[in-house]
Amino acid sequence: MEENGGTSVPWNRQEWTARPRALVVDHWPLARTALSALLRDSGAVGTVTTAKSAEAAWLDHRDTRADIVITDCDLRKPRDGLRLGRHLKDSRRPPLVLVYSEHNDPDIVFECLEGAADSFVHRSVEPETLVEAVRRLAAGRPTWITSDQSALDGLGPSTQPAWPAGDAQPGRDMLTECMTVREREVLELLLRRYSNDEIATHLHLARQTVKNYVSTVMQKLEVSSRRELHGWARRTDPWPRMSQVGAR
Repeated sequence: MEENGGTSVPWNRQEWTARPRALVVDHWPLARTALSALLRDSGAVGTVTTAKSAEAAWLDHRDTRADIVITDCDLRKPRDGLRLGRHLKDSRRPPLVLVYSEHNDPDIVFECLEGAADSFVHRSVEPETLVEAVRRLAAGRPTWITSDQSALDGLGPSTQPAWPAGDAQPGRDMLTECMTVREREVLELLLRRYSNDEIATHLHLARQTVKNYVSTVMQKLEVSSRRELHGWARRTDPWPRMSQVGAR
């Protein structure tokens, strides 16, 4: 795939003349056909094109300028979908990207949060849940569903995941008992790499209020920087235990 030189142009939903153009990327023909038909029949998107590899998807996006790209995490090679997402995000007119996967490895979810995707959906969800995730993404509302038992941003079941008997649940008390709802909202946005200004806009708070919340969250987690915070997230995998964070 060749780089698309020039300055990246922020995605703007107002530029759509109709329902968003979607590109479905999956290595398996049956999965591509079924998912594209599901999205088309649901009315969640307008036109739908398909691609079987990251290279084919890049060429398709270059020609059709898809608004939303829905890609499996693994294509011809493991994590090809994540590499595709990063490449698309670096393009001149980046689309919104939703990654779906049978895996819920924290490293995969974290890579999506670091910029490879705008939403993540586990493949175990019901078809209508995936469709709703696409609708929400088109409306500017990301969704993070890391298993068939957990969801972020208020979509899907909110029951806590089962933990093996006797296993520790790292960070659970910290998240559920020591933090207020607002602090957990700020934490989730920090882990999505939002700046203080972006958090203030998203939560409709004053910038100084956000700074105070960020300071409090970091103190409670005993980290001194955002880099340490992301290291904490890699170690503890907080996503299933934050199922109601960001619910709207």
